[in-house]
Amino acid sequence: MEFIKKNYHYLLFISAVFFLGNPSKFPADDGFFYPQIAYNVIHHGFMGFNDLYLTNGFHPLWMVFCIVAELINPFDKFFVLNIIWLFQVLLVLFGSVLLEKTVLKEYRLGKVFSFAFYCLIFFSIGTLFLTEGHLAFFTLALLIFFISRKFKNDFAFGLLCSLVFLARLDHIFLIFPFGFLYWNFRKWSIKSLGLILAGFSVLSVPYLLSNKYLFGYFVPISGRIKSSFPVIADDITWVLIFRFCLAVCISYLLFLIISKNTRQKSLKLCFVIGCLLHFFYNLLFQSQIGQWYFVSQFILFGFFINDLFASFDNRFFRKNSIVIASTSFLAVVVCFFGYMKLTTNISIVSNFFGNESDFEKKQDDKIKAIAEDIAGFLPSQSRVYVYDFPGKFAFYSDLNFIPADALVANPDFFDEINTMKFKDYLRKNKIDYLLFPSKLAQNEEKIHFMGLDIKKEKDHHIFYLKNSIDKKIIDSLDEKELIKIKEFENPAKTWQKNYESVSIYKTTF
Repeated sequence: MEFIKKNYHYLLFISAVFFLGNPSKFPADDGFFYPQIAYNVIHHGFMGFNDLYLTNGFHPLWMVFCIVAELINPFDKFFVLNIIWLFQVLLVLFGSVLLEKTVLKEYRLGKVFSFAFYCLIFFSIGTLFLTEGHLAFFTLALLIFFISRKFKNDFAFGLLCSLVFLARLDHIFLIFPFGFLYWNFRKWSIKSLGLILAGFSVLSVPYLLSNKYLFGYFVPISGRIKSSFPVIADDITWVLIFRFCLAVCISYLLFLIISKNTRQKSLKLCFVIGCLLHFFYNLLFQSQIGQWYFVSQFILFGFFINDLFASFDNRFFRKNSIVIASTSFLAVVVCFFGYMKLTTNISIVSNFFGNESDFEKKQDDKIKAIAEDIAGFLPSQSRVYVYDFPGKFAFYSDLNFIPADALVANPDFFDEINTMKFKDYLRKNKIDYLLFPSKLAQNEEKIHFMGLDIKKEKDHHIFYLKNSIDKKIIDSLDEKELIKIKEFENPAKTWQKNYESVSIYKTTF
């Protein structure tokens, strides 16, 4: 009974059940790149999203987990999602245990509210499904645990830093302040620094060199497309999640400066600094980003919640009955939100903070339905050039989808589209089909995607192919030159209301 009382807050993790079947997961389409590539690695011996391009458009450590999941998968291709789901739940669970033993150790009620926030973000909302976010959570928790416990193995510290880096490459900005904190703890020893760098290099250097050798650049293709570093992006977006994360970082920084009794203040200040560096990199240099880019800021908010409760500490809030009642209530809340996400199209941004979407009951997953429908009438292994959502289209069909944004392509793709007419590119690579929006919304004249623009003409559309690295239009294709095979309702209307339908086209050239 005493064990149950001390660990009652883990009841919050029951919300992970709703995470498995959550239909809101599909906007995080990038997550489906991983099981698709892993499937091709295990069953075709080819590290590609499709059969056309070898790729490195992924975070390598999470890809290892997904390849292992496919390797041990005893059933069909789709069962691997259950294994990956289990991995993700266990990673957040173990990461939470590590945090509980360190920075969330002292105050039970604050820990309960922090865990409730983590369960809401990583499970109930659902948009982190299949992404590397849960692994990034665990690796950061492991690094924080190492520093908090003041272990003195320099090589192991460097190795842990490399795991943080390989789980999410832009977490390099978090490693720097933690590295200086640890090096200070080691009294600025040059020998310690050498061992740290050696530990970091064991995994990181081979990864970077293999990228350079196989693809011509140290960073993966997706990083080159989405990041404009060192040039500040032209279209800086100040959306809700950016405002939330900046408010969290600045508020917690001020709290730590003012507060006199906060435990492990140096570690937390270093974490805030790393989160701010990471935040401004995302704000100024990144484009087309999702919630999985903000794992560090989400962890930080959990710390802030815990420290706020600790600062208002009193005997009443320490009572077991209050902790258990709060845990039970929050478990109901996160499970209810998970259930709503499971059964409706509810979106925090679209429904609560905007009017971009109507709230309605969620029917079958429309992207999955279209993928299965198309696979039923196109020849097996056909190549299809697709405007968006390639991950799920590919995973739920036996077709080779070529994403217009090229996030899982390689430099050969850009060499070809920059030197060839789009028709010649399609013909050369035997891409006979295209899946594009075919009817724009009533008040829309032109819509934009990372690798494609679509302009409405009087009785047809013009498709403009873009280079997703430099964002320039390089060629166009008239809809009249294509044969429309079948039209479908917009499968992503909750998030993209600027077009009414998509169609599968066949080329005529």
